[in-house]
Amino acid sequence: MRAAIIIFIFITLCLISGQVLCFRVIGCAGGSLMFKCTYKNENDQHKEKRFCRDRSCKMGISSELQRRWDYNERFALYDDENSRFFTVFIRNLRREDDGEYACGNKQKWSHDVELKVNRESGCGTSVIQDEYVGKTITFHCEYDHKFKTRTKVLYRLKEGPVHVLNSSQSSQSSEEKIILSNSHEDHLTVTIRHISADDGGVYLCGAERYGSYSSITHITFIKEIQLNVYSRIASVQVQAYSSKSVFITCKFPQEFRRNKKFIQKDSSQKIIVDEQNQWVRHDKVHMYDDSSEGLLKVFISDLTEEDGGTYRCGVNIVHLFTDVKLTVNQVDHFRASSKASAVIGESVKLTCDFPEKHGETFKHICRENEQKICESISSSEQKRFEFSVSTAGVFTVIISNVSERDAGVYWCGAETRDTHLTSVSLTNQHHLTVTMPPVVGREGGSSEIKCPYNAKHSREVKQLCKGKCFTEDAQNIIRSDEAYIIKSRISVKDDPELNLFTVTLSELRAEDAGIYWCAVRDEFNLPTELMIVMKDAVTREASVGGSVSISCQFIRNHTSLQRSFCRGDQPNICVRDGVRVSSNTRTNGRFSLTDETSAGVFTVNINNLTEEDSGKYWCAEESSGSFVFTEVHLHVIRGSSMIVAVSVGLILLAVCLVLVLFIIKYNRKHGIPSSDRRETGDHDMAQEEIQDSDPASTALYSTAQLPTNPSDGLLYAAVSFQKHAESGVHCSVSKEEIHSDYASVKHSITPN
Repeated sequence: MRAAIIIFIFITLCLISGQVLCFRVIGCAGGSLMFKCTYKNENDQHKEKRFCRDRSCKMGISSELQRRWDYNERFALYDDENSRFFTVFIRNLRREDDGEYACGNKQKWSHDVELKVNRESGCGTSVIQDEYVGKTITFHCEYDHKFKTRTKVLYRLKEGPVHVLNSSQSSQSSEEKIILSNSHEDHLTVTIRHISADDGGVYLCGAERYGSYSSITHITFIKEIQLNVYSRIASVQVQAYSSKSVFITCKFPQEFRRNKKFIQKDSSQKIIVDEQNQWVRHDKVHMYDDSSEGLLKVFISDLTEEDGGTYRCGVNIVHLFTDVKLTVNQVDHFRASSKASAVIGESVKLTCDFPEKHGETFKHICRENEQKICESISSSEQKRFEFSVSTAGVFTVIISNVSERDAGVYWCGAETRDTHLTSVSLTNQHHLTVTMPPVVGREGGSSEIKCPYNAKHSREVKQLCKGKCFTEDAQNIIRSDEAYIIKSRISVKDDPELNLFTVTLSELRAEDAGIYWCAVRDEFNLPTELMIVMKDAVTREASVGGSVSISCQFIRNHTSLQRSFCRGDQPNICVRDGVRVSSNTRTNGRFSLTDETSAGVFTVNINNLTEEDSGKYWCAEESSGSFVFTEVHLHVIRGSSMIVAVSVGLILLAVCLVLVLFIIKYNRKHGIPSSDRRETGDHDMAQEEIQDSDPASTALYSTAQLPTNPSDGLLYAAVSFQKHAESGVHCSVSKEEIHSDYASVKHSITPN
């Protein structure tokens, strides 16, 4: 009875002359609440309005604004003076909000408002819905069964907390853009058709309810929906290939470069890239949000047919996106993964395939980083990369002035460009190994192995190994922190200013040959090949047209040795470009190789020698990258028979000339005039005749008549010289005595 009296008195006090002086509003924890506070009279329109817990208004809001929402954290107020009320909106209600408030004008009047915050099932739910321009979205707002008969409402916050869209207890016409349906039990269905960019925002589902002490209605919002509507700025077709990779770059306006980006495949959940300027991985998809350029880079490797589909790369919050329609083709005509090696300071050529239908597209190459993501070559390095199309569907990339940083895995392919998107279908993989130039040392001498390193490793421990460092078979040679230790035949120097670690090996032996690796921790390994040249060289001399056999001694007793014979000024160039024959190719034209294992040698034969075969050759042994050389000098000269013939001819010619001079001297001594002539045989007189009719066959004759006294011995001598183009010079000497003593000497010189 007492409770009833109190309630009656309270209602009586709150209702005077038809004016509502106090009322209760009910909200739920986590939800929102909206109600109206009416004016007492027209004169209050332009005065300050307030909803406060106390006179200081630390909890609540006061405002003099009209027809515009004013905010104070979770509280908002909208004064509509034409309707003679103002609206109060409270978001994200808390249990501590429960209590008494004053609603009205600070100077003259106010209403007492009791705010009650309850815990109700399903209240305070907040969800995010993403959709794209032109699509239709449907969502549900669940409510407590006690609201079954109450009016359901959908509000929207747009450039202010609340904007009324509609309210209904039954289904609306399907012609409407926004359709509310309450046909299902305990939930309201909301459908928004043909979504535009303007439809994005925060929507509130709620139910009208009456206060306990009056008929004033208020709205308790149970659920909040954040609708993100994305605008498509491009739709691009991208062709990629099974087991290969694809690199996609989405470009957005610069004003959004600081906004977070996302990637989404088909209708799956959107993947937000939370970190900028670093690669983020989600399963097979790698993403990089480049805030400086306003780009989202996407890399997908090891493609399968299932990876095909529609991908959306976009900007979060501002709701821009690009459709990427990825098709993964099954192909088998692209080259398999290949391996290439390059020497620091030199050039290397990589061969790449691309679909012929992409003939007009840009050619592209990229290098994998530590995360196996293929990143584009930096602009500062691009000048060392030269592209050229060799044949249809094939192009080459020449990397010049190779350095240690060029080592790694490269991908190349065709690049297609769109206004808002660039895609590269990567088709060829190349594993590029970079080595230091080979070091050639001579037996007994010394050699320096130089190890350059990155400046960031200047304070790290460097080491030299025979074999790849940090592997089971590696042999540690020296470490930079062991420089103070005296090691036989080894000295070391680390120069941080030059970023160079140098190891000197002295008293070199054949067993020192091999591959040495410079290393800093286990993240940097750089190989250098040490080749050993033996002290003893081989010299061979042979004649043009003949043949020669060159025996090369086995320096090491390995059954797995590979033998080769090559030509070149330097052994490292020789084995790369000048091999004539080897264990694998035993016959090559005029060159052949045979093994004589029992004698510990292998023999190289060269037939049909020419003068051009003269030069420096090398006998080479190779075992697991370990080379040992023996130097060979070959001299090929013209044939010896010619030399002998020429020598003999010159001697005989000299004899003939001496004999002529002797005869002349003898005649003068005995006073025999040159005009005396004696007939002997066919010779009636001394004659000298020049036959001009045939200059190529001109004979010079000279005869001398000597005393007829038999005691003088020589009675007659004739010396004749004949010059023939075919037979050269003919020299004959004859003598004749009265008693038929006769002797003659003849010699002919005929050049080959």
